[in-house]
Amino acid sequence: MLGALTEDQFEQLRQQLIVPLAVRDILGFDLNVEPEMQYGLHMALSEIDPDSALLAIAICAQDIANKAIHAAPIAHALTVQCNTILNEYGPLWLRNNLNAPIPSHVYQEILDTAPEDLECIADLLDALEADLGEDMGAMTPLIKLLSIQARAHMEIADFVLAEIAYEKQVTDNREISPQFGYVQDQVEQVIEANTSDNIIVFPGARA
Repeated sequence: MLGALTEDQFEQLRQQLIVPLAVRDILGFDLNVEPEMQYGLHMALSEIDPDSALLAIAICAQDIANKAIHAAPIAHALTVQCNTILNEYGPLWLRNNLNAPIPSHVYQEILDTAPEDLECIADLLDALEADLGEDMGAMTPLIKLLSIQARAHMEIADFVLAEIAYEKQVTDNREISPQFGYVQDQVEQVIEANTSDNIIVFPGARA
């Protein structure tokens, strides 16, 4: 069904990520997505890491695309994109999700292309919504919700990758120059000591 991702692994992802279970039931029974339900889904997705959110959104978007495949041609492109994401990230996520914390280099590997994949899913969901045009029951609010969450997690993933890059740069500079490491330590200590006052006093600047 999903190439590199087996049927069993796909079901493991659905079960462990939880949100796809709810979305499958909503679509299957064509339930009304009340504001309280939307809020709950937003909260559930916003509280997980970008790599987990990417997979959860991909599974949900795939379910929506499968239901809309005869009504909107763009649904096929969304299905292909979701399959690609699930095959690329799914097995790696399943291997590492029980490890706490995930080694930083593995987490970075998972996140490296996540922002562009999240943006791609969001764009395809927006295109699907426009293609469908009229109200399509539960699909309409779910598409909007997933698009919003995809773009939010895209920004979070970008921020996390920037932080990882900064920490790596600091580590590299410490290895190249011990003096840099000493100065950096001093700056960090002073920042920490003055955080409560929201005033940063650098070494040698005290009266």
